[in-house]
Amino acid sequence: MKTKPFLKAATGIVAITAILLMVKCKTTEKVQKIEVYEFLKAFNKHIVAGNTDSALACFDASKRHKVFARLTNLIEGKKDLNSNSKPLAGISLDVDGATIKVINGGLVVASVPVKLSHEALTGKQSLLKFTIHKTKGHHYKIMTVDAKGFIADYIAYESFIKSKTLTDKDIYSPATLAAFKTAESLKAAYDSVIWFAHIDKQTFFYVVKGTWDMYKDLNREKDSVIQPYKMGLVNADLKEVISPGYDLIYNISGTFPGLVEVEKDGKRGFYNLDGKIIIPVEYDQILPLTNDANLAVLRKGKDYFYLKPDMAISEKVDLKIADFISRVKSLASSSDLVKNTTGVVTEYNSREENGGLYIAPSYLVDLNLTPRWVDFKNPLRNVADDNIHTNYEVKHRGTDKQPENWLVASFYSIRDYFLGGRSEFYDKKNILIVDNKNNRILTQDLETDFSPMGGNSLEGLCDVNSIKVINDSLYEVKAGAVLWFELYDSTKTVEGGPYYHYLAVKNNKLVELPNGRNFGFTKYVKMDDSYLNACYNVDVSGPNDKKARKTIINRVTPEMLRYMKNEIFADYGYQFKDKRWDFLFSDNGAYQQTADGKKPGLANVDDSLTVVDKYNINWINERLKGTAKPPQNTIAAK
Repeated sequence: MKTKPFLKAATGIVAITAILLMVKCKTTEKVQKIEVYEFLKAFNKHIVAGNTDSALACFDASKRHKVFARLTNLIEGKKDLNSNSKPLAGISLDVDGATIKVINGGLVVASVPVKLSHEALTGKQSLLKFTIHKTKGHHYKIMTVDAKGFIADYIAYESFIKSKTLTDKDIYSPATLAAFKTAESLKAAYDSVIWFAHIDKQTFFYVVKGTWDMYKDLNREKDSVIQPYKMGLVNADLKEVISPGYDLIYNISGTFPGLVEVEKDGKRGFYNLDGKIIIPVEYDQILPLTNDANLAVLRKGKDYFYLKPDMAISEKVDLKIADFISRVKSLASSSDLVKNTTGVVTEYNSREENGGLYIAPSYLVDLNLTPRWVDFKNPLRNVADDNIHTNYEVKHRGTDKQPENWLVASFYSIRDYFLGGRSEFYDKKNILIVDNKNNRILTQDLETDFSPMGGNSLEGLCDVNSIKVINDSLYEVKAGAVLWFELYDSTKTVEGGPYYHYLAVKNNKLVELPNGRNFGFTKYVKMDDSYLNACYNVDVSGPNDKKARKTIINRVTPEMLRYMKNEIFADYGYQFKDKRWDFLFSDNGAYQQTADGKKPGLANVDDSLTVVDKYNINWINERLKGTAKPPQNTIAAK
């Protein structure tokens, strides 16, 4: 069969058009990369000249905050990360060696090599990743910087410089140097000396018989098989205060002044510093009390006992968790792990691990308020390793009681000041639920910072926390958080408000259900008008990123409703035809490009939508259109 002439011509035109489009796309991408290189060179010129204000002007005004200023001062060589002193290492950006990746028409990721140097030592290579977007008139702004790896490299290199340029007397205190020497002599009697604790001008030594691996042994799962070891404690006179026979010996004075908590096979007890057992090692939990006639509640299985002020243990008492939980130490007030270690400095028997060690009391670990151990800046050493904490603050943020008090949820904000990592501190929240029906405690960490670089915290009117019972095994927890997403109007960014967590009870533990949506309730519950009443911080920038202003709204706007609806479709990889929606959801996990640079590109995702998804889409459409009856279609905005 012969092809008609006009079909041949049409086919040729289509082919030529496709080729022209490909050439245009490649040319546009090439031009954009050239422009980004020029932008980075201008930024680096400001850095080299030390023009901080000009360098900070290269950041998107709506995304600019103190973290960028700290990073800029560091790479300019003006200020160290946590002080006003100058960095020990020289820092230079290799813009010519940068790798530019075009994500879409207006978004670019630039990976810029960084050289760390010192005049007397071998240098080190690192990397900074800048996310850059194009504004009007072919101008560019830095939206975010991934500096996690760079800052970790910088701190490690700074410690390397100190270790090579300072003497032992410059780095270690006399008490530490004496402890090193004593620990060496103790190795004749023990397989290892792992830590030493300094208290009242005396040094105690944590000794081990057997094979010890701190990271495996302290993180071991219950009933896991590990290399056998037993831990003990030796005093300054080199006499055993606690014979090696325990899985863990905690910090001296961590729970009670002058007492040491020990643990064996999951059971806890206490010694004093003379080596006398004060509380037998047979209790599952030991919960210190404040403002109470008793010192602590002791739990053995389902039975409870009181520890009296004279250290006597009462007969079994009829107690429920709700009877005493509000009086447990640190649960109704603020605490700081650094201050808790005042008077006692525990450090590693190591010249490489230089942090001060805090083995948190078991009850704080059980209640999920602290990790099992934390490394702090050691006041006895003039070196700060990566992963060192400067503070770890736990603050009680109030309680939310359900009808008839059958469930009481307490919220805690946890601020972890941290030398290493992406910024000054990490914020999270913890929820502690007392289920009075089942006489149990449930806890869960709640992420609160969803900004690109971290190091932000939500404060003020919108930092609201509450719990809603969906059923006996599913809770909806609303916690104030730092949000970071733009609306369709590019001048508006939602920066703070409630983040919805859905926690399921499985095997007497809370498990957070997966959710990648900013408005997470659309995935798990059928909406009603209560979800429209919520506090949000919205940043509104003026023309050319000037005169940015922040506003607080107490109700979801129609524009937010449209975002909410389209977010449901994006969660299944729907391909938006509108370039703005395409850009807004480019970070969504289901919508991101695959390894070959292609997007899922789904033209229809109706088969993927759940019953809850469809209900919520129709419900949102009803509110947007003002109709009395929900529409039957589920079409995303164009």
